[in-house]
Amino acid sequence: MIYDLYFHNDFDGHATAAVMLAFFESRGDAIGHFVPVDYDLQPQWLREGFFKEHHLFSGRRNAPVVLDFSFHPGTAFWFDHHPTAFKKESWKAGFLPDKAHGYDTSYFSCCHFAYEKLKRDFAWQAPRHFKELVKWLDVIDGARYGSARQTILMKEPALVVDAYLEAQGRNAKKSEWFIRLLVKRPLDDIAKIPKVVTAGARARKSARERLSFYRKHLMVRGDVTMIDLIGHGEQFLRFAPYNLFPKARYAVRIRKKGSLYSVGVGENPWLKKKGGIHLGKLVKKYSAGGGGHKGAAAVEFATHREALRVVEDIVKVLNRKKNGGQKK
Repeated sequence: MIYDLYFHNDFDGHATAAVMLAFFESRGDAIGHFVPVDYDLQPQWLREGFFKEHHLFSGRRNAPVVLDFSFHPGTAFWFDHHPTAFKKESWKAGFLPDKAHGYDTSYFSCCHFAYEKLKRDFAWQAPRHFKELVKWLDVIDGARYGSARQTILMKEPALVVDAYLEAQGRNAKKSEWFIRLLVKRPLDDIAKIPKVVTAGARARKSARERLSFYRKHLMVRGDVTMIDLIGHGEQFLRFAPYNLFPKARYAVRIRKKGSLYSVGVGENPWLKKKGGIHLGKLVKKYSAGGGGHKGAAAVEFATHREALRVVEDIVKVLNRKKNGGQKK
């Protein structure tokens, strides 16, 4: 059997694709196309005939496998862990989990979920080094780092590998190379590959520079930090707000992703407070294409003005009252 792999264009998506590739190869199956996807595809994704109509690759269309991404009813396999995985109520109502289709929001990473499900439901014998991969994907995708500083220093091999992947953008050929490498070699070995080492060094240097940028431009409004990165897109540093303001509960940012303006919202994973707002559900109110987890989510808009308007509203919601903002 030949499959096409569609996976979210982040480390968790690639790692889940590596798990699926190893599983398929153990059965004698093959992969026709490796297709990294992101949420800018949502308008197309919502079409029933997406897998026949899209232009993400040319040539033969094979049975689609979707990983770490929104549900689509036309899949041969689908695994996800995002609370906002169902973009249509009719699709959610018609979903019936089985061996090849699973959904569990209790997992910190889709990689871990797929790994456990395939072993349980198919008696699959996973490569031994996948245990370490799964452990680190739970840390990275679940934001379970020891500190915000750890994400800036990037000393651990898994974080170096993550930095390399982040630098690649969306590139199907590079994704295929990376996924096949994850199947064959442990993270410690991959982190020693010269171009990965170089990417890690560049990422650490860039992180220091970006942190300096955040010190100058980050706004604090009540319990929320906010930064507008439009025109400064390369300065994005996800956990910088919590490094600079460890008592801030939420962080909101605007950055450009392709032709869209992405509003990202996160909750401080090191600030142990009960309750809080489910951010995935919050951003979905602004656009059907928005979503994510309880502690991290994003939503895209066509214009900067619309993104700014939504950010202002989100900041008010997160603070539960109007707060004046000042630069710190």
